Amino acid sequence: MAENKKAFVAYCDWLESFEELTDEEAGKLAKHLFRYVNDLNPEAPDRMTKMCFIPIKQSLKRDLVKYEERAERARINGLKGGRPKTQKTQSVISEPKKADRDTVTVTDTVSVSSKDDGKAPPSLEEVILYFDENGYTKDSATKMFEYYEESRKPRGRVWKDGRGNTVKNWKQKARSVWFKTDNLKSNQEYDFKNFDNVIYP
Repeated sequence: MAENKKAFVAYCDWLESFEELTDEEAGKLAKHLFRYVNDLNPEAPDRMTKMCFIPIKQSLKRDLVKYEERAERARINGLKGGRPKTQKTQSVISEPKKADRDTVTVTDTVSVSSKDDGKAPPSLEEVILYFDENGYTKDSATKMFEYYEESRKPRGRVWKDGRGNTVKNWKQKARSVWFKTDNLKSNQEYDFKNFDNVIYP
């Protein structure tokens, strides 16, 4: 072993050699190994120990050569002053810049969507236009608008149907409920309280 070396690498594949030995023979091999790495120059106690130690000794010698090469490189670098400095130290600014007090910058971002996704409660004009585009009367549009606006008053921002569910897409609700009902009950009064419940029993 090298001078002042305090450790060595033991390899997992040595297990195979140890497994082939009896406990007594394995103990002799282990003792011989530790005497060797501690530079006690041991003599193998028997032929079996000597034969099993040969591949272990070869691994230890290869590792020792690598260790000594690394140690020599480190010694040479140490003589040169250690690791080379790759970064220059930053220069210190003697006078800090003064803040420009005459200029103030304010940044704000506002997102505005012009796309009508049909989710927000519409105005009466929007409902009338949508009904008109689909061939339905202003009267039918007004009835739909008033029905859902009435549901919004106690609750706030959203329309609710007769079951208390939020109307997420008023255009879809117009197509699936009011357009069909307008065809079925064109000249009759609507039961606004139970309207949705009649359509969806």
